[in-house]
Amino acid sequence: MPFQIRKIIFYVSIILGAFGAISIALYMYGSQTTLPPNFSVAGWRVGDMRYEAFQQQYNKRLEQLLAFPIQIDTSYPDIPNRQLTLGQLGIHYQNEALEQSLKQLFDSSPFERIKARWSLRHADIPLEVTVDEAQLVKAVKEAWSALYAQQPTPAKRIVTAQDSLTYEKEQNVLRVDIAHLLEHLQEIAPSISYINNTAPVRLTLPLYEQSPAITVESLTQQGIDGKISEFTTSFPLSGEGRIHNIRSTAASIQDLLMAPGETFDYSKIIAQTEAKFGYKEAPVILNGKLVPGIGGGICQVSSTLYNAVLRSGLEIVERRNHSLPVSYVPLGQDATFANGYINFKFRNNTDAFVLIRTITTEQAVTVKLFGHMTPSISYDIDSTIIETIQPPIKYLHNPSLRAGATQTISTGKVGYKVETYRTKRENGIIVEKKLISKDQYSPVPTLIAANQGNIKPEDGNQTESNQPLLEDGVKGPAFR
Repeated sequence: MPFQIRKIIFYVSIILGAFGAISIALYMYGSQTTLPPNFSVAGWRVGDMRYEAFQQQYNKRLEQLLAFPIQIDTSYPDIPNRQLTLGQLGIHYQNEALEQSLKQLFDSSPFERIKARWSLRHADIPLEVTVDEAQLVKAVKEAWSALYAQQPTPAKRIVTAQDSLTYEKEQNVLRVDIAHLLEHLQEIAPSISYINNTAPVRLTLPLYEQSPAITVESLTQQGIDGKISEFTTSFPLSGEGRIHNIRSTAASIQDLLMAPGETFDYSKIIAQTEAKFGYKEAPVILNGKLVPGIGGGICQVSSTLYNAVLRSGLEIVERRNHSLPVSYVPLGQDATFANGYINFKFRNNTDAFVLIRTITTEQAVTVKLFGHMTPSISYDIDSTIIETIQPPIKYLHNPSLRAGATQTISTGKVGYKVETYRTKRENGIIVEKKLISKDQYSPVPTLIAANQGNIKPEDGNQTESNQPLLEDGVKGPAFR
């Protein structure tokens, strides 16, 4: 064999031998059962540790870590210090990054294992920390239960006897700032290098003042700075049912607060009052006649409120007069209610909130409205009778009378057509006069009993309306 060929074979053999030796060395390097040198996990140095021993110690350290004490101190003498474990505070460790690294080192192809061992020889694998916020909140509330037993007290708007406004300041309470506490825990929790220390990690309990939803600032921002109108109507001492109905309905609108643009709906007040207090028996108006019923008196409250609204300049959305005149307000200045037919609504057309206050005595009901009105502005209400409607005569057949005889049963009452205007003044000078309503009150017929051949017996029993209209009450008549 020529010398040149032998030389080539010699060098090839050397190269193949070296390659084989390197391959064996690399295989042995990648097949090691220990962790790479200088390898650490969340600050814990575990380089050259056997994999099985690492797994045992790692699991033990996780248990120790979750049981590691955190001393939480406060600077308030009446708020106690507490010591809780990381596990109690909702700390959880996610080891996906570590598992991925270990998989590359011990459960992948030889090439990947070699590559991983080399690249991870100086690595410090972090442990991702998550905090179960619900568990943290629960632990905090249990640890400082006395703190959470205290509730913030809302501010109060007080209307004095002189109708001026004062405020009772809100009372704040201390609460644990969960968001900041969670951040502090996330900062200290990733490191497991300190678990061999005997002293707990110390934290200062982050606190803040919790205010109630209603504060003096929020109340003043509503813009209510004084009384803008007031109206009172009176009622007789008799009639316990009517007084109950008036007082209960007035109580339902006491301290009612209307935001700018909000519309008041009297039908909702009636429903709330009936559910909460119930209505008692008192006369109501049915098809223009006064009859026994339930809820009589509710329209005295709506009429009193209506007059206060008129004198405040607020916008009337819906209102109708009674079919018969009422005694407690001038003609044209009443507001009736018939469930499903007639309602009373008005809108807060100002930029400030409106507060409704009521006062009920044994003889009168008063409605006061508080809000904001320019001091130079005032309103006058004038109602004028433009027509008087004479009562018709209604004959009722009475066969017990002698033929051709008549007998007056009751004298009728006149009806009216009325116009009501609202006059706006600025510094006493009229700047606007607006027609508010045109109302008609039906006359009450004169009833005459007669025994005449042209009067049929059924004439006196005919109903005046196919659809009964009940006013000033919720139910009627209440005949027994």
